[in-house]
Amino acid sequence: MKCTHVKKMISRYVDDALSPDEKKDVDSHVRGCASCREGLEEIRALHQMFASAERFPAPYGFATRVLANLEEKEGSRLRSLLAIRPLFIRAAQVTFALVVITMGIVSGNLLLAERTETIEQAAVVQEAFSLDLFQATPPDSIGGIYSTLMRPNHES
Repeated sequence: MKCTHVKKMISRYVDDALSPDEKKDVDSHVRGCASCREGLEEIRALHQMFASAERFPAPYGFATRVLANLEEKEGSRLRSLLAIRPLFIRAAQVTFALVVITMGIVSGNLLLAERTETIEQAAVVQEAFSLDLFQATPPDSIGGIYSTLMRPNHES
């Protein structure tokens, strides 16, 4: 057992609040560790000092005044928390709005990139199979002369 773990358990050891197995583990560690043994003796001395302290009766109404003061302090804490709360809520709303806007921008860019790739692929396919690459009517043939004359922007 490590010293840090034993030091956390010493107070419960003195109060006899440990299980029998835990008590055995602490006993065996304290026998072999001078630092923990010294800490145990200090806690025992402190425990003995409080146990032997003289007890005084509390004045009449003491408990009522203490509880009233606690309630008053709790009320002031509650008021201060309520004063801070609207600021916290506003900050949370602004943060949420910024997250939603950022997600919209990112997803919009992803959709746009996907659409751009699709449009570029469609343009390549259209260019590859375009009939403009084939001259159905060569310009020096009768059909070519006829189609030239029939164009709307052709002037005679």
